[in-house]
Amino acid sequence: MESTMTRISTTRRQAGFTLIEALIALLVMAFGMLALSGMQITLSRSADVSKQRTEATRIAEERIERMRSFDAITGGTINWDALPTAVESVSSGTNATFTSTPALSGTIADAMRAVSVVVTWADRSGETQTLTLSSVISKTNPEDPGFLANPLPLNTTLKRPKNRNINIPIPALDLGNGKSSYQFSAGYAVIFSNTNGGVVQICNPAVANATVTQILASSCTTLTGYIVGGYIGRSATSVVWPTGINYAGVVRNAALTGQAINCQFSDAVNQSTGSLLTAADPGYNNGYKYYLCVIPLDTPFTWGGTVRIGGVSTTTNYLVCRYQYTQNTVTANERNIQPYVGVNQSIDEQNYQIVASSSTSTSSLATVTTACPNTGAQNMTVAGVSVGVVHQDCRIQNANRATECPAASP
Repeated sequence: MESTMTRISTTRRQAGFTLIEALIALLVMAFGMLALSGMQITLSRSADVSKQRTEATRIAEERIERMRSFDAITGGTINWDALPTAVESVSSGTNATFTSTPALSGTIADAMRAVSVVVTWADRSGETQTLTLSSVISKTNPEDPGFLANPLPLNTTLKRPKNRNINIPIPALDLGNGKSSYQFSAGYAVIFSNTNGGVVQICNPAVANATVTQILASSCTTLTGYIVGGYIGRSATSVVWPTGINYAGVVRNAALTGQAINCQFSDAVNQSTGSLLTAADPGYNNGYKYYLCVIPLDTPFTWGGTVRIGGVSTTTNYLVCRYQYTQNTVTANERNIQPYVGVNQSIDEQNYQIVASSSTSTSSLATVTTACPNTGAQNMTVAGVSVGVVHQDCRIQNANRATECPAASP
């Protein structure tokens, strides 16, 4: 009997304890729910602010890019001299209204100006939020990127100096209407087609260094032709300069009338400044000459043969070395492999060097090929490939030197 009463008492005590435990658990859970509810509100607000901040960033970036995309320095819809800095109000897909306020440093005379955009808005709790983006805008004429546009002239893959054929001398003046002019002296200016680099006219301006207006007003002869030109160097200052170009070896259509080949030969100039080359110029060693020959043509508008350096001394052991590039990325004519064959374009960078040879061999040219320098100050190497080739043997020991080394053509 006692044992039964003991079990009943224990059961009752256990049942009461379980009820109190449940009440405590319910209380704890209630506090937890309150905490979760607060955290949920905080998370919801943070997500809302994050979304608004993303939208504010987009608005600031768009405002900076809109200022950067001016279409002229002066004039135009948006221009550098009047970049828009008005305060703007923007309503977007979020539940907020944004205000963007740009600010520019410096003046319109500056090459670059710092810009910042401050975007403000009120979040759902009414608290003001702020975002600032900063950048720099360059005073770059919007016309300049047009020179990099595709397709390039003649659908080539080459970025051309001054957006014209690469064989037109750099200092040539742009005449407009797709033409450029390179003047050697008073009375002689070569007019090129910017597209193909061919010669289309010879003009005779009355003065040297004529302006575009003076060249356009001068008397001109229309023709079809190409140029061949380049530089001539020497291995030492003691080497006597040649006197010009001999084009007797050039072969072209014999039906031409009144259109003689004309070669100009003069001291080389800095292609950027137009001034004569000096020892201060990169690559200058013992001086350079520049030559350019205009070869008028008739149908079929091609020429070939050999161009020789004229007036090289035949009383000294001189060799004329030719820069003969071996890369196959250009034609044999452009690589200065002679005799030329079927030349149907203007070609520049056809370069030579006059070398004082120590060889006294009277045998064939092949035995003195190594006399043309391949390394050192007078480097004739391209991408590690030797390109020094004997072009004319003017040594005293060569019985044929008078033929190989003629006087310059008149």
